[in-house]
Amino acid sequence: MKKLLAGALVALILLCAVVLLRGWQFGADAPPLETSASLNWDEARAIASLSAAIQIPTVSRGGDQPPDAAAFAAFHAFLKERYPRVFSQLEVEVVAGQSLLLHWPASGEQTPIMFLAHQDVVPVSGGSEEEWTHPPFAGVVADGFIWGRGALDDKGSLISLLEAAERLLAEGFVPERAIYFGFGHDEEVGGEGAKAMAAILAERDVRLGFLLDEGGFVTKGLIPGVDGRVALIGPAEKGYTSLKITARGVGGHASMPPRHTALGLVARAINRLENNPFPADLSFTRDTIMALGAKAPFVQRLVFANLWLFGPLAEATLAEMPTTAAGIRTTTAATMMTAGVKDNVLPHSAEAVVNFRILPGDTVESVIQYVTEVIDDPHIEVSLYSDFSNNPSKLAPLNSSGFKVLSQLIRQVRPDTTVAPRLVVGATDARHFEEISDASYRFLGLEVGPDELAGMHGTDERVSTASFIDSARLYYLLIKHSVDL
Repeated sequence: MKKLLAGALVALILLCAVVLLRGWQFGADAPPLETSASLNWDEARAIASLSAAIQIPTVSRGGDQPPDAAAFAAFHAFLKERYPRVFSQLEVEVVAGQSLLLHWPASGEQTPIMFLAHQDVVPVSGGSEEEWTHPPFAGVVADGFIWGRGALDDKGSLISLLEAAERLLAEGFVPERAIYFGFGHDEEVGGEGAKAMAAILAERDVRLGFLLDEGGFVTKGLIPGVDGRVALIGPAEKGYTSLKITARGVGGHASMPPRHTALGLVARAINRLENNPFPADLSFTRDTIMALGAKAPFVQRLVFANLWLFGPLAEATLAEMPTTAAGIRTTTAATMMTAGVKDNVLPHSAEAVVNFRILPGDTVESVIQYVTEVIDDPHIEVSLYSDFSNNPSKLAPLNSSGFKVLSQLIRQVRPDTTVAPRLVVGATDARHFEEISDASYRFLGLEVGPDELAGMHGTDERVSTASFIDSARLYYLLIKHSVDL
């Protein structure tokens, strides 16, 4: 017995040693990058440009409301006046009414690359205008920020790109590989402009070796347990679909109800879906933790270096918070329900809408199959809520030259920044270029903390002037080094 206990103790000690060693080595920091001197920039002009862009309300409302043609015409006129070299030396096409497709011809034959940004912004919620520190379409510059709708999403990116391109043209720069800029006009309501631009490029047999869109930020204070700035680059984005859950009832007086009304059947179906979430996949979070290296808390590194042992613990911990749960599985969110016309009348039918953000590895079809199996009720009909569905994007490689150069240049602009991949849980225009892009990434060089993140699609949207200038510097370097992407 003593020998048996001694053997067990030795095995336990060895197990602990392996676990600790793997945790210590997991995500070891990359060697420091040599940095160059900061690029001088006409900061006042760039800041004034974004301020003016915010003041033109290019709002996408969706539904049956068409784009405000006058607002987009004014925005195009502003861009042409503000960036004369870009709009005179590059080939410019207006696509789908208001989207802009720009082509910068190259001196070489290397596969083209593309940068995306969108012109449109979401509306300001009615009645919330007085809650803003500064009017949402005034473009006020104050307290180290540029304030207004679109500052982060996504005019900050668009203006940064044009600032960089205008400067490079003034310097006589000629790219060795062709560069496209795609500025969609309706990203916030589905991205028909981006679809049209992608179709045009496909018809011309254009294949993209690298594509960069919004989706990731330089974050500060957004990753639990991690201090300092972290640039999160999205190598993929989740898919999207909404399903309609329908049940039929017999109707009649509520004083003599059946065991389950149509509404009760739908409620039971939703309960089953919420209590049986999609299977978790920790690989995306693992990649993020590994890239953070020593900046990640040791306990996190210990857990993710030993998922063979701590997998259930990691899953349970990540599932507790919506922000982390969204990165490990296809999410389920019941969002709408309709049934009945009066409190004492049994509903003839009941419907609910459930929204799913689809993890790479799942598809719209597999979501429908999973939902049908989980509900497991012949009285329930499952169908697509609308035609607005898309599968997750392809996973762009993390070992590509494009990802490596982007990471290096981010750290060259801001040496105090750690770079890590992170799955994008929202939708971007990049998804429409899947068929012609070999490697699509989602990142813009603007910094967001908890307060700035709350302003996106909310109140007091703003971007710091310092990070906006850094974004212009980053795009300048990316375009200048485009041959290496």
